[in-house]
Amino acid sequence: MHEWTDDFILNAQHQLVSMVEDWSYDYGADPHDCSAMLLWMLIRLNPDAGLDPSVLNPRASEASSKSPD
Repeated sequence: MHEWTDDFILNAQHQLVSMVEDWSYDYGADPHDCSAMLLWMLIRLNPDAGLDPSVLNPRASEASSKSPD
């Protein structure tokens, strides 16, 4: 495993951005859908991460936070 240096983290961030751009291009996925996929992968790889599954659907929290006019 690589040491968690600044270069390693920066490279990983660039790779994640590239993955999201590929998904957007290949599947027409928007950034929210891509983020949800990355979070789903994290939960699958590490179920003990303690993430709230509701973060997989950011639109639901956006809709509930908006007050009616």
